[in-house]
Amino acid sequence: MEANKILSILQENYDRNITCIEFLRDSGGTTYIVNGKSQKYLLKTAGRAFLDTFRQSVDIMCYLTNFEFPVPAIIKTKSGLPILEISEQGQEYLFVLYEYIEGKEPNLCVCCEKVGDLVGQLHELLLAYTGELVERDFRFFIKRYINILRKKNYPQADAYANLGANLWERVKDCPVGVCHGDLHRGNLLETVDGKIYLLDFDAICRAPRMFDVMVMCDMTDYFNLQNDDIKTTKAVYESFLTGYTRHIDLKETELASFNDWVAIRHFQLQATIVEIFGIDCNDNHFIDQQLEWLKNWTKLSHIKS
Repeated sequence: MEANKILSILQENYDRNITCIEFLRDSGGTTYIVNGKSQKYLLKTAGRAFLDTFRQSVDIMCYLTNFEFPVPAIIKTKSGLPILEISEQGQEYLFVLYEYIEGKEPNLCVCCEKVGDLVGQLHELLLAYTGELVERDFRFFIKRYINILRKKNYPQADAYANLGANLWERVKDCPVGVCHGDLHRGNLLETVDGKIYLLDFDAICRAPRMFDVMVMCDMTDYFNLQNDDIKTTKAVYESFLTGYTRHIDLKETELASFNDWVAIRHFQLQATIVEIFGIDCNDNHFIDQQLEWLKNWTKLSHIKS
């Protein structure tokens, strides 16, 4: 949809003196900076392919706002709705307008305990959430990527399959809860007064909560595994847990699963990248390098294979 059309829709449906919009990024949906006469906002839009997850993320954020949890506030329409639904030329679009928060990604090595406390609060609040959410299990975390490798006729697909099966066997009993689903450091925003917000709940799901913990604490380089990064990850994880366990008690099986989840993340993320950019976006050389990364991680982080 053209920017001028979006601007007209916003002016018609929001009482915010909106004057102009500016494209920011595409990432599943499209995000814009929206300028009012005295205030800025963030607009996220979604087309047909993302309607369900978009609605789920908005519902979660409204739920968290009721508890004054630090997420960006949703600006409601003139009709009092959190989501604006628009049909244009036979296509359905969803618009959500958020408050714009000035800030930057925090240095996790400095504030990992504080972030752990925040994520612990998040998981604790979501224990009572009863909305329907997608379930993420072996098929999502491991099997998707194995299927892609077999479709590509990748020569070492069996090696990936065996490693994936062994990893899942060790984490399969981790308790499931409502998870952010994409809780990397880029989805943290720290304001000048030190308040930290959580952003972007578009991947919200029911999954083992240790997945959220791992994604936040993993400080390794995705392409080049270094011993120093492993040491940093361990230090961040331990400090994070000091804050997190004020709210959530973790079982020994969960605490011991961290290294396995780091490896599983590579299966999950590679499958997602292929689903977005196509089956030929990575060649066999790159996939070989990823397998070598996983083998090195298994050795250096003392995962039993």
